[in-house]
Amino acid sequence: MPAPAARPSRIDLDDRRSYQALDPQGMLDFAINLPTQLEHAARIGRSFKPPARLRHPAHIVLSGMGGSAVAGDLLARLCEPHLTVPFLVNRDYRIPRFVGPRTLFIASSHSGDTEEALASVALALRRGARVLAITTDGKLRALALRRHLPLIEIPQTDPPMPPRAALGYSLVPLVFLLGALGCYPGAERQMREAIGLVSRLRDRLHPRVPTRRNSAKQLALALFGKTPWVHGTPGAMAAAAYRWRCQFNENSKVLACSSEYPELNHNEVVGWELPPALTRNLAVVVLQEPGASARIQARVEITRELVGRKAPVHVIAAEGNSPLARLLWVLALGDFTSLYLAFLNGANPAAIDAINELKGRLAAL
Repeated sequence: MPAPAARPSRIDLDDRRSYQALDPQGMLDFAINLPTQLEHAARIGRSFKPPARLRHPAHIVLSGMGGSAVAGDLLARLCEPHLTVPFLVNRDYRIPRFVGPRTLFIASSHSGDTEEALASVALALRRGARVLAITTDGKLRALALRRHLPLIEIPQTDPPMPPRAALGYSLVPLVFLLGALGCYPGAERQMREAIGLVSRLRDRLHPRVPTRRNSAKQLALALFGKTPWVHGTPGAMAAAAYRWRCQFNENSKVLACSSEYPELNHNEVVGWELPPALTRNLAVVVLQEPGASARIQARVEITRELVGRKAPVHVIAAEGNSPLARLLWVLALGDFTSLYLAFLNGANPAAIDAINELKGRLAAL
């Protein structure tokens, strides 16, 4: 691993007291407690019994924004090998024209008040879609109760959990839902493996584990002062790359990019030629899954060599036997890395000032 850039002298990742004041909302504790969240989310998923009307859809649409939509990206990529119908993630006030009575329409909003999700679910109901809601509260929960819609209720925590820290609640119950609908076989077995795997990873990445043995701290130090660019191999790792990008944006307060194989080999790889002043401030993280095809593995290795001439490249090989376990392992590593990078940047990872200002200005219109 390349030598890390200089870091703020007052931040010592091996001394939690040096950055404790930067984390008043306890974002690091949410990451530490992810295995507990996954266990609870699995219980919620097991207890939900989908009504017969949700079965055998012609297409699936998940409508949401932010962390809720990311859960949809991850779910769609996980289910790709098993789905016989299209799965679309909708990030808009509008909905596709094909949405109708044969559509399973999942309205996902952590708060229940996301305006794009509320607008889209209203349109889906008018079209007669088979609507299911997943939320903590708010207008979406009220709508589901009023219209007698299937509802997956996820908990409101104290202290409140930002949606990006509640990805387990947004994703895992839907994994069990699609498992019950015959779209994701083996959900129970894979979830058991995932919880154990993420628990062991948490123990390796915990703030008490020194940097010399803590891969998340090492990666955060290597990325400090750089713009992270995350590459994902096809399938779930491509969706995970986007999740890492969003976590760097919101938690670490840095610009970040993401792209996926093999598409990036048909355009992006040329863009690394110029300008040198930009590329030397970038750092690439590659998320790859064991079992990728020989052609994809070759692409990763060749791209690593080409891009490595311009910027450091860090390759992360997902651990685990099942797709769900590997995915959650990679997501947990990304969460810890983005949080440690936030502290190196002297930033409160929970703060989202620009988003709050934007919402306030929209509300005033």
